[in-house]
Amino acid sequence: MLKSLPDSAYSTSEAALTALTARLQVRVNHYLRPRSDAAEQTDHIRHVAERARWIHLNELQRQAPETIPSLSQHETLLLDACALSHDMGKWIPRDELRSLLPKTTQSIVTVLRELRLLPNQSDLFLLGLRRRLNQPIDSYLPEYDAAHHLVSAYILVADPELDFHSISLRDQEWLVKAVIGHQFGSYYKERLLQLSLTDRDITTGMLVDISRPDLIRDDPLACAFHDADLADLLFVGSLERRPSRDDLLHPGGLLKILLVNLNMLTLELAGAPRNFEECLRSCWSTINSVGKELLTITAVESSYKWRKRAMRFLASLQEPPIAESFESLLGDTTRIAPDRIQALRQLTYRHATDFLKNSALA
Repeated sequence: MLKSLPDSAYSTSEAALTALTARLQVRVNHYLRPRSDAAEQTDHIRHVAERARWIHLNELQRQAPETIPSLSQHETLLLDACALSHDMGKWIPRDELRSLLPKTTQSIVTVLRELRLLPNQSDLFLLGLRRRLNQPIDSYLPEYDAAHHLVSAYILVADPELDFHSISLRDQEWLVKAVIGHQFGSYYKERLLQLSLTDRDITTGMLVDISRPDLIRDDPLACAFHDADLADLLFVGSLERRPSRDDLLHPGGLLKILLVNLNMLTLELAGAPRNFEECLRSCWSTINSVGKELLTITAVESSYKWRKRAMRFLASLQEPPIAESFESLLGDTTRIAPDRIQALRQLTYRHATDFLKNSALA
């Protein structure tokens, strides 16, 4: 648990927090600009921030049913800063990550102490960094992905241009705790467990401590953010109606996790699904696991409806004509992998759009 600090250290400056949020927005825009999934990640940031506010307001209403709940400007800023920063570890280009690393081991240990990582978390963080930085060509690595929440917290603290230490100590504590605490356990544990069968560097301790929601259970706002991010895995997405133009899909986390599996299969990465059926099976497993990790009553109760819709979408992809279209693309070795990945994204979004349109009419 984070140590308590004297009240004098907790003076809150909303101006400082507002300025940090603005700097984070600039940094995130910079990270996302060259990525093919920039629009999807931007949608994810907005979805999570909005859902976190909704969950927290509902939790406040449960505690005091006779009142009209509201979020303070300070709470809103904290959630916005957390939404912007929680996945920076996924988005940061490798060369920029390398530039943030200190020259000496002792210096990085100092930052890890500030983050108050558990020993196994530090080991996972260092393993993920080492593996990514030592690759001949930068690409997806499940062990780095499993440590992305730790890298995100590290960037917050270590990037001098973010000027993280300009905000109050209480806000520093909260952001680090919430960013580290947002991690989804089951999905990443499954990936690491598969790798650990042949990779001795992945220890049992890493599997145990990859996700520690118990460290945020006493913080309602952090719990709301945790559940907002986790619940996104149950969402196909939403449609933006545009007059005289096609509807615009804003994809949810379920599409993201499906595409991760499809990409891993296409690139033939270690621990990847072996076929389209296994990609869907991984998504089914994720849906079933999400409900077990939610922390708030609001999210737990709402998850039954969310999961039902997610399962209907996955079931629609198992229909023979649709499944065959995916399998045909996955097996088309006449096209290079990046072209197939882009075609798979377009196919996924087309079926998601059709599903959401039909759901609205139902």
